[in-house]
Amino acid sequence: MALQTAELRKYNFFSILSDSSIESLLQKLEVVSFPAGEVIFEEGDEADALYFVKQGRLDVTKHTPFGKEARLSVLVSGLGYGEIALLTGAHRCCTVRATTAVVLYRLMKPDFDELVKRESAFKNMLLRRAAESAHFNKIKTLQPFALLEPDKMYALMARMQERTYNLGEDIIVQGERGDFYYIIKSGCVAVLQKKKGATETKQVAILREGDGFGEEALIRGDPRNATCRAVEETVVYMLDKVDFNEILKSSFLDSIFTEDIDVAAYREKYVIIDARVPDEYRQEHIEGALSIPMEIIRRKLGELDIKKSYITYCMNDARGLTAAFILKNHGFTAKCLRGGISSWEGPTTTGEGDEKIDK
Repeated sequence: MALQTAELRKYNFFSILSDSSIESLLQKLEVVSFPAGEVIFEEGDEADALYFVKQGRLDVTKHTPFGKEARLSVLVSGLGYGEIALLTGAHRCCTVRATTAVVLYRLMKPDFDELVKRESAFKNMLLRRAAESAHFNKIKTLQPFALLEPDKMYALMARMQERTYNLGEDIIVQGERGDFYYIIKSGCVAVLQKKKGATETKQVAILREGDGFGEEALIRGDPRNATCRAVEETVVYMLDKVDFNEILKSSFLDSIFTEDIDVAAYREKYVIIDARVPDEYRQEHIEGALSIPMEIIRRKLGELDIKKSYITYCMNDARGLTAAFILKNHGFTAKCLRGGISSWEGPTTTGEGDEKIDK
């Protein structure tokens, strides 16, 4: 059945078009079908057409600087995609893939260009959408948000604050109460820590664009355990504790109880990570567990196999939960053992174990 004027006006792209443009458009649209799993276009492709959905569902994804694929949005009937690259002359910034069998309307680039030239209000609407989309895509590809569902992303963007810190200015001060989670929009941050009884403060990490920090104090309810200082002008996004718990903590924290683990065969299914300090690990740890203190787990991510499943633990959940959050936030399958080692019903041992302990 041919597309009718009333149906075309339901699509958000075309609701403001004049009657003459609608009539012209009806003659130029093509109906195309794709099976589930088919890629409509890929990130980096040359833009040759605008698509909008008649039937089915598509995912819009983008590669992040961290080597992952972030899902930006889901397209269903009434929605379209591809106008920004056509409007700006850029290559496709995202990949669009059918998740079900789909039926799409397609408008080729020459016809799109003619429409934009004729309808200034339509062009202005697309320019506004392009600016909004660029802002969303930028934030979505930052590490803490790459795996976040699109609906939670929109809630998060409405609640985040943005702040600029000058060279040498402290963003977080060790010992203070934790009220915010931070994500670096631009710039560089040094993590400085003074151990109990020490006389000097040492730099333990450098954080750059896309890195998140400050989750430990929010998850554990403890004072900040390090100072984070801008080493150049740095812009951060800030999310307060309530919104962090509601949006991020609920998305990236998963737990498991010892009764749900086959303790006779746990080493075949999971890699166990002890997130406590080395001295605690030596006193007693789950047999076969790796010793990766929570404070250095970010530095060890590159040495872990992302294809495996992980269980993190400590003595009373706090460090185990934080370690699981960091792992899952970086794309790992990870859960925290609730109740820590005291709840464990499987074998334990003492000493340094088979694996090197990182200090």
